[in-house]
Amino acid sequence: MDQKHFRSILKKYLQGQATAEEEKMIDSWYGNMGKYFHSSFDGSEESDLEQKHWSKISSHIRQGRRAQIQKRMVPWYSLGIAASVLIALFSYMYFVNVGTDSGDTIARTGQEVLKPEQIINSGVAAQLITLPDESKVTLQPNSQLTYSARFDGIERAVFLEGEAFFEITRDLKRPFLVYTKNVATKVLGTSFTVKAFQQEKDVIVEVKTGKVSVYTYDEAKEENVKTPEIILTPNQKIVYDKEENTLSRMFVAKPQAILPPEELKRMRFEAAPVKEIFEAIEKVYGVDLVYDEASISTCTLTTSISDGDIYNRLEIICVAIGASFELREDHILIRGAGCNNQ
Repeated sequence: MDQKHFRSILKKYLQGQATAEEEKMIDSWYGNMGKYFHSSFDGSEESDLEQKHWSKISSHIRQGRRAQIQKRMVPWYSLGIAASVLIALFSYMYFVNVGTDSGDTIARTGQEVLKPEQIINSGVAAQLITLPDESKVTLQPNSQLTYSARFDGIERAVFLEGEAFFEITRDLKRPFLVYTKNVATKVLGTSFTVKAFQQEKDVIVEVKTGKVSVYTYDEAKEENVKTPEIILTPNQKIVYDKEENTLSRMFVAKPQAILPPEELKRMRFEAAPVKEIFEAIEKVYGVDLVYDEASISTCTLTTSISDGDIYNRLEIICVAIGASFELREDHILIRGAGCNNQ
């Protein structure tokens, strides 16, 4: 998240216009700030610094108070926290501007800054990264990942430019978010790939296991309005076209089985109802097959679904029962007259 994006969220927070997710982010940032900055200033120095920047902040506070009264009643402590965040933000910017030489520490004030971790894979092979919560990230060449040195807030957030495969440690209380330019992916615990190279026109999110939610936001706009979240399940992907500003959901090119290989080997059918075979395919690939149960009620088939991919399996079955299939956004539609009419 760049400075402009953060500043706009902070402004919305102060005016009582932030979303619940944005409010949590600001509260978390404020709550954790004391862990990241260790000031050597005494009380009088900090008071002088606060007074120095208060004139810049007070006008925002007054505007925020008026906006809150006009729009909706907001607990007064929110205004107090927002004021404190602004004071801290201006103080932090002051510390950085007057004290940094290398960017790692602030020598003139004695204040230490815990910088975010930034991993750049400039090699030719993928690089495995273990995050503070033990989540694993496989970072592809020419890609960059930035994240907090500690994951002790109410959410776990990373920022990606390039391509990476994520295997996230499940944590129901703290969602995991991957931010790219204009696209955010939120999960609790799952595995998925995000591809977001700056020079490419599309941002792609592909799910291997579990579920993720994806939404877009316009970081160029101050209000940062986000789109409704789209839920992705295994073998689905989202493609965001940066030029057209469109979001499309579809199936991945090569859906992978989500069941263990030993369970797949047992999936052989002898003169079995086709409905039973379709249900097995749904279980193996985590997809939804939509079809007319009445029309296939008399169809039986001898086959195995342990070999080949899902599309190959469906093609064989559909030819056998005189049907065809079509990929939709979140399901596969199977059409045919059925065995009763063969």
